[in-house]
Amino acid sequence: MAVLDIITVPHPVLSQRARPVREEEFGEALEQLCSDMAETMYAAPGVGLAGPQVGDLRCIIVLDAGEDEERGKRLRKMVNPSIVERSEETIQWEETCLSVPGLEVMVERNRRVRVQWRQPDGTAAEDWFEDYEAVIVQHELDHLVGTVLLDRVSRFKRRRYLKRVKREFVEAQR
Repeated sequence: MAVLDIITVPHPVLSQRARPVREEEFGEALEQLCSDMAETMYAAPGVGLAGPQVGDLRCIIVLDAGEDEERGKRLRKMVNPSIVERSEETIQWEETCLSVPGLEVMVERNRRVRVQWRQPDGTAAEDWFEDYEAVIVQHELDHLVGTVLLDRVSRFKRRRYLKRVKREFVEAQR
């Protein structure tokens, strides 16, 4: 397995829509990519990662909401995931993002979601996710349509964040 580079804002790939994985792309190479994405997520450390965050514009996400002792036991590798049912009840969650380091945003999400996806080998899967796991799934699905956490803040906060990122980049180059 390999730890991949995580792309951060304002990289343009993060605002692009991912495409579905085609039938001929399922198999060993896709399994390896998902394993590398999981390794990257754990190393970051994070609880979810989407294909666009590592420069792959396909509909792929990995997530693991397990506590430290459970990490790896609850890993989900999702290809072409889609929400097929949502609860009307919502929850507010303070979210962070590996592609938008240093930003925390309160986001309202559906409390429960039912998701259908395929495993990297092509096997179909479906499950309900609640609370924290539902938040993670919805956050990662946002990445597949080109939405990042920074898109959920005011223009003022967005400009201020991007200005800080630019300043930190310039300082790091010195």
